[in-house]
Amino acid sequence: MSSRHPPATDPLEADSERALLPGHLIPNCNCDGFLDGLGEIEGRIASLIPRDSSRAAMLYETFLAGCFEKAEEIHDSGGDSGMFVQQLLAGWIKARQAAGADPDETATRLLLWMDRDPYGFTCDLAREGVPSLNRIGLAAFERLLRARFEAAGENPSGKPAFLERAKARWKF
Repeated sequence: MSSRHPPATDPLEADSERALLPGHLIPNCNCDGFLDGLGEIEGRIASLIPRDSSRAAMLYETFLAGCFEKAEEIHDSGGDSGMFVQQLLAGWIKARQAAGADPDETATRLLLWMDRDPYGFTCDLAREGVPSLNRIGLAAFERLLRARFEAAGENPSGKPAFLERAKARWKF
């Protein structure tokens, strides 16, 4: 009879989990140091983009999921953990683009994260995430947003649409 072993975990995934300190409360006074440790992991993942972008994208996804799980255990009155998650989303976008991932799928998944974000991590995505989209990715994101607004019956007044105002403000 052969024994079954669990699948091997990516070493960076294991490092990410250790750095997130599951089950440990992070008080406000320790948040900066905690996020510095997470930033080190993010830097290691980002360094993979030029040579192994698919792996980097997968690691970003796992790390992002861990950060959302950790949100209940962090006391962060300055909002630094939300800015860190936005940085991770920007890295994820860059990794997916470098891997040649379908831009519509990337935009769909980004919107899904925004829809399911109970902590407000994605509320200011225009600052970090959206500028990371290349021209094709931005067009896909815009197309999906326009479809949502149209489906919701937005812009009955004839004023410039939300995305046009956003483009002007953020100079896309």
